[in-house]
Amino acid sequence: MNDRRFEDTGPKIVLTEGKTDCHVIIAICRAYNVPESFGFYACGSDDLVLKRLPALLAGSEKMQTIGVVLDADNPNLGAKWDSIKNRLVKEGYSVPERPNPDGTFFDADDKPKIGVWFMPDNKIDGMLEDFCYQLAEEAAIDFAKSCVKTAKEKSFTSFLDNHEAKSIIHTYLAWQNEPGMPLGKAITAKALDAGKPLAKKFAQFLNILFSEDNHGVT
Repeated sequence: MNDRRFEDTGPKIVLTEGKTDCHVIIAICRAYNVPESFGFYACGSDDLVLKRLPALLAGSEKMQTIGVVLDADNPNLGAKWDSIKNRLVKEGYSVPERPNPDGTFFDADDKPKIGVWFMPDNKIDGMLEDFCYQLAEEAAIDFAKSCVKTAKEKSFTSFLDNHEAKSIIHTYLAWQNEPGMPLGKAITAKALDAGKPLAKKFAQFLNILFSEDNHGVT
């Protein structure tokens, strides 16, 4: 997958909030040789992802597979799950009461396969940056956390509380060979370790979702 505007159309697609998510997903795919058989649409916000999903289901183009990757926060995982659930129930999908920690898959007659992953791990409130800092060396990311905490105590910070994970991961990345590299590139450059269990689980989610013989797993 080459860099592009991430506004693809086609029968297999992953909907994300932003372009950074797309770059991280591409890096994970390449690390695990996940077949690059799908495109991306960076919607711009979680609300726009939730609007685009039913639009795709109702559209004239025949969709085969739709992946949805959303941050679990703002306001929280439960609220995001309810938003997805309400939309999919209306479309005839059977939806469990809570997300599967391995990613949740949906199937319905004459409907595209759908897979949903909530960053970071389908279990806790968080965002893409929480996923990424779990790929960092543990002692180093713990030190980055302590640096951010100290800076906050000294009133050197101005970030919103729910953006603390962003501050932590970018503090860590400031220490790398190419300070400030983007998250996707950090995975490719091995400043973030795609071999960590969470990255492997996410790669398995993508493999299951886009495999040709998958007919829906819940």
